[in-house]
Amino acid sequence: MKHLWLILFFATLVGCDDGDIIITSFEFEDATLEVCDGALENEFVFFKINAANNEAISFNFINDVYNDTIVTETPIVIDLSENAGTLIYRQLNTSITNDYYCSNIPPSDIIVTEELRAVSGIAEINVRIAVEDDQDGILAEEEDLNGNGNLDDDDTDGDGIPNYKDQDDDNDNVLTSVELGSDFLENGNLLDTDGDGIPDYLDEDDDNDGTPTINEDLDNDGNPRNDNTDAAEDNLFNYLDPDTSESNENATIDIDNTTVLSTYRTTVDVTNITFDGNNENFDDNNFSFGFIDIQQTRNLIISNEE
Repeated sequence: MKHLWLILFFATLVGCDDGDIIITSFEFEDATLEVCDGALENEFVFFKINAANNEAISFNFINDVYNDTIVTETPIVIDLSENAGTLIYRQLNTSITNDYYCSNIPPSDIIVTEELRAVSGIAEINVRIAVEDDQDGILAEEEDLNGNGNLDDDDTDGDGIPNYKDQDDDNDNVLTSVELGSDFLENGNLLDTDGDGIPDYLDEDDDNDGTPTINEDLDNDGNPRNDNTDAAEDNLFNYLDPDTSESNENATIDIDNTTVLSTYRTTVDVTNITFDGNNENFDDNNFSFGFIDIQQTRNLIISNEE
């Protein structure tokens, strides 16, 4: 993100009319929350722009704790009355874009026609993980096998990693993305090699020969997909061939971590807002900026120890 210009200091902007603005509440529900790095170290500015009405609202603060991909155990609390942050509502002479807050060079033709600046209020900033997905080919919400809306309850293989975060849902050393089958992407049909009603990606014994898929890794390299005892007779890996049931009892789970795509959600809410000289024109003293999402992949460590 580009550095915020000194636009927040307003010394170079055309002055504002402090007494004429009539605002009963802020209407920015349809505007997208955006964020830029500030001009100073650890400075951030959150803002929303309503281009239709030539108005914007911004909140900037300096904090060395906030990070958009680190979950906050407790909210980051900022007291506006202590000059720890600045909340500003503006009406402008023309519509603006995010360059107004994020550009290195400030627009020279933008004039602030009206302004409200908060003199007190409590801002709370929270970062949490809103959504996670293992990107195994099945959407996270579709891995709700229990149908109760709680994805953490679905852990088919009992490894402590719920299916929506687990790239190998049955712990057989064959990734879920592989076991979905070639017909899944085109027609949504899950591969069920043995026809037992359990799709391969959830089936510990894919060919129903009595030997678990993981134990049909005869060379013990952690990959059942390169073991074909009767290759001269067929082109089936042992774990998909009911005619071969040799077992490697020493086979162990070989996947040490699983990569998930995490959506980190930052929410910004300001309560008990008062404005200098304009309090009588503002009925709602709370404002929610809504949320902004950042996606990042991360590794979950899976322990094979009891």
